[in-house]
Parts: sequence; C-alpha cells; structure tokens
Amino acid sequence: MPVVVGIRFKDSGKTYYFDPNGIEALKQGDHVIVETVRGPELAKVAYPPHLVDPEEIVGELKPVLRRAEPLDFERLRQLNSRQDELLARCAEKIQDHGLPMRLVKAEYSFDGSRLTFYFTAEKRVDFRALVRDLARTFRTRIELRQIGPRDEAKLLGGIGPCGRLLCCATFLPDYARVSIKMAKDQDLPLNPTKISGVCGRLLCCLSYEHEHYVNVKSGMPRKGAWVQTPDGPGEVIGVNVLRETVIVALASTGMQEEFLPAQIQEATRHVGEVARSRNAEGITPAARMRAERQERRTDQGQGRPSEKRLLRDSISNPDVIEALAWLEEGSEETPLELLNEEELNLLSDDKPAPRSSSGRSTPASQAKRPPDPTDDLAALLDEHLPQPPASPAPASPQRPRRRRHRNT
Repeated sequence: MPVVVGIRFKDSGKTYYFDPNGIEALKQGDHVIVETVRGPELAKVAYPPHLVDPEEIVGELKPVLRRAEPLDFERLRQLNSRQDELLARCAEKIQDHGLPMRLVKAEYSFDGSRLTFYFTAEKRVDFRALVRDLARTFRTRIELRQIGPRDEAKLLGGIGPCGRLLCCATFLPDYARVSIKMAKDQDLPLNPTKISGVCGRLLCCLSYEHEHYVNVKSGMPRKGAWVQTPDGPGEVIGVNVLRETVIVALASTGMQEEFLPAQIQEATRHVGEVARSRNAEGITPAARMRAERQERRTDQGQGRPSEKRLLRDSISNPDVIEALAWLEEGSEETPLELLNEEELNLLSDDKPAPRSSSGRSTPASQAKRPPDPTDDLAALLDEHLPQPPASPAPASPQRPRRRRHRNT
C-alpha cells in the first residue's frame, strides 16, 4: 500500500494525494511546495503521511518538492499585491472588445509564469481575441475562467446571514446539494430573502440538520392529525423538532398545549383499553346493535318461519319442492332428474330446427324443438300452486268507423 500525504491548496478546497518524497515529520498545517500540472504551487498539509488503498489514488502521484520558506510567502505576496491594477487593465480590454463579462479576481501562480482571471457571465463568452491581447499586455501566460455565483462567493469571502464567515470560504470543500424541500421539512418561511445566502442561492446550511428533522418528524404525528392527549382529544397544529414536542389545539377548550409523543401514545393506549372494556360489557352503541341483530336472527330461526318455508310446507309433491329448491339456489344447471327419457333425448339432439323462408320456425320444427326446462318447471309450478284470481282486462274503447266518400 502506498504512503501518501493529503494536500489542500486553499482552506476550503478539496484534498489531493501527493507523494511525501522522503520528507519526514510532515504535520497537519505545514506549508509545502508541490509539483502540479501547471508548475510548482504553494499548498498546506491537510493529512499527515499515511497508508491508503491503491484504488483511492486517481492518476499519477505528484511529489512534494520541499517545505515552504518565508521567502516563498513574500514572493507570492508581491505578485498578488498588484491585483487592483491587473483588474483595472483587464477591464479596459474587456470594454474595448465589447464582451459581457464581469471580473471577480486576478491571481498569479507561485512562480509567476501564469496569470488567471476569474469572471462571471450569463452566457458563454468567446474570449479568444481577449486572451491574445492580454498576453501581449502582461507578457505572461493568460488563463480566463468563468465561474458561477457560488464560486464567486467562495473566492471573495464574506459574512453570511448568521453573522459568521461563509462556510464555502472557510471549511466547506464541496457545495452541498440543497432543495426547497429541505426548507419545507424544517418549517422555514419560503421567502427567498430568508433562505438565500450572499450568492443568491439557497443556503448551504439547510442540508446540515435536514436528516435530523426528518428522523424526528417520522416519529411524531403530522400536522392536522387528530390525537388523544391526557387533557382530551385535539388537533395537531405544529411540531417543535428542537424540543421534540407536539403542539395540540384541544377540542374541548380550544387552547394550545405541548405534549411529548410518549404522553400522546400513553393517552391513546388508555382510551383504547377503556373502549374495548366497555364494548365487551355491551354498553357501547356498536355492542347494542350487534345484540339486537342477534336477537332478530334467533327469533326468525325459532318461532317465525319464513315465507319460503311456509310455502314449501304447504306443498306435498316432491317434484315441486325440488324445483322450488332449485329456483331458490339459482343454479345454472338443469335438474335432469325431473325430465323423462324422451325429453332427455331431445336435449341431446344438437341439430337446429328447420326454418321457413320467412325466418320463423315451422310447426314441425316447433314440435321437434327440445323443451325448455324452465317451461316445464313453470308449468309444474302453475299446476300445483294456487293461482291468483285474474283481474278483468279493461275493455278498449271502440273507435268510430270513418266512411269514405267517393268522388263523383
């Protein structure tokens, strides 16, 4: 396993692995000169030399050249002391070329061989001609970098709404992924001026406590739910995550009180036990309704025979009784035992009855048509069941006959 040392070029920058190159006693916070793709750079030790897995190393390990000396800091200070002059001259060139750019910072490399300008713009800018003009002006290698609002705040620094130095400029290596849902979960006002930082984007600190808020709220009732409290039922109107309490508006008095989730659970359990005991004693409306239904079923089963049973008891023909039972069950299969052999042979015949040219069945075909079991059952029931008296049909009024008059 290789031995590496963690190096940071800025306090809030990312950590990169370098080869210690035999330099001993490197401690956290020591300044060193390291070899990079763009030449030597001044950096700070973030982690002392230690063993890592080869999979964690990306690319080739660059060596640590030496420890930083006081002359190195003085040289770097002199190079960056002309930053105001560099920005002013670059701004003139930008105005001459008519480019929509806003300069943020100018920075020299450690050896002075490269000058980097950071700028912001709404769209991509074609600055190739500007780079050639700046190279002729400053007699060095020029690099232009377009950055976003968060990178601008990280380079310039500042004080946030909390009164402390910006997180991105002090210790935050990567920008946190923040969404408006985090503000909703933390019950913050959805006002852009309240939840935005100096960069105009959502505050990075919204992600610090979001997981804690979600975990605490998962074990509490939601806002608008009805809960049982030691003082009676009420509606949840808020949740205090920091104190881990629930604010409930009581239904009896309308006053707002705070309760712990354990108190609400104990009150709910107690009310449930009381309700179950009263239900077992039969003094609840639900128990009374069940008892009344059971009494009605008992009376109907013992002393009150149903109309179907009375009708079945008044008939002595077993075929009629079996047909009634078949009709009550609603079975789709025909009771073949009620039919004779001739009717069964007709049911087994699959040949369709011949029809006349007009499409109607002939009398011969009607005679050969297999009888419908439903018709036989209806005829059998009509024979044995009492028929109600037929009501006389109302006589239809006769219309007067109209005479035709011949044209003479």
